[in-house]
Amino acid sequence: MKHIIAALPIACIIIDKRETLICANDLAHAILGPNIEGRHFVQAIRTPDVIAAIEATLSRGDASELEWRTSVHKLESFYTLWIRKIDSQHVMVSFEDRTQSEQTRQMRRDFVSNVSHELRTPLTSILGFLETLQTVAKDDATARVRFLDIMRGEAERMNRLVNDLLSLNQVESNIHMRPTTDVDVREILLETSENLSPNLEKNNVSIAFEGATDPVTIKGDRDQLRQVFTNLIENAIKYGGPHKTITVTLGDIAHQKPLRGVGTVVHITDHGEGIGAEHISRLTERFYRVDKHRSREVGGTGLGLSIVKHIISRHRGRLEIESVLGQGSTFSVFLPR
Repeated sequence: MKHIIAALPIACIIIDKRETLICANDLAHAILGPNIEGRHFVQAIRTPDVIAAIEATLSRGDASELEWRTSVHKLESFYTLWIRKIDSQHVMVSFEDRTQSEQTRQMRRDFVSNVSHELRTPLTSILGFLETLQTVAKDDATARVRFLDIMRGEAERMNRLVNDLLSLNQVESNIHMRPTTDVDVREILLETSENLSPNLEKNNVSIAFEGATDPVTIKGDRDQLRQVFTNLIENAIKYGGPHKTITVTLGDIAHQKPLRGVGTVVHITDHGEGIGAEHISRLTERFYRVDKHRSREVGGTGLGLSIVKHIISRHRGRLEIESVLGQGSTFSVFLPR
């Protein structure tokens, strides 16, 4: 029996008529722990529903299939347990790992919930103002102008969200296809800065370029890299504060330790309030915001850094974030040659 279950591609254990766990393969040890053979099976599996199902199979031969949730190495895991009698004296329990599929379903549920929430707020606002304009404020010209201006802002917010969702979907669809076109990172940065000049002037923010003065050529997708730098510089404008300088530093082609190879790096530094250490690791999650109210005020959708992360991943690069409260933040984009 040991040789048979050792050859199986899923975790399996064998329990005899005395309710002793007599053998387990390596995959089962990874779930249940070491040194489980020779003991009562309850010492390895303590879930009441599973215990009852195994006992029913041992006594009456009933085959069972049930879902089992447990914690493996402090991570929640999900399994489908198949409990079958293999002869008059033995029962086999196999564990089908469903953790990844369950996590995918949960991500889908969370995504739908987040999108619904993000759209509900502006839609509720627009519907409320429309009702007001149709009733108590229908003859109030001043209120009409003010309400229409607010409704326009909410509609633009929804439009930004839809555009970001489409961008994220497009990036995810070709994330495994590494770009093969030569692009000049320095030229893309200068072009991005020029495109953002109205936003910079509006907020009285300037950009200081440092580093490479010659072309820095890598394999990349020009439009996607422009989107990366646009998102990062826009964030620096929004959260760095007015009357500040954003520093953009471009490194020459060299060995980059985070890449374990040759490439370049772009550092985008603001001098704003900074970000708490507890938030850094979650910044690239969809819809994650350090300050939800402020993010919505400045027009954030909560998807910008997630798009940045996926584009950089497609380029086989790395994103690193450093921040000190009260001093500002630096977003570093490492890109292979």
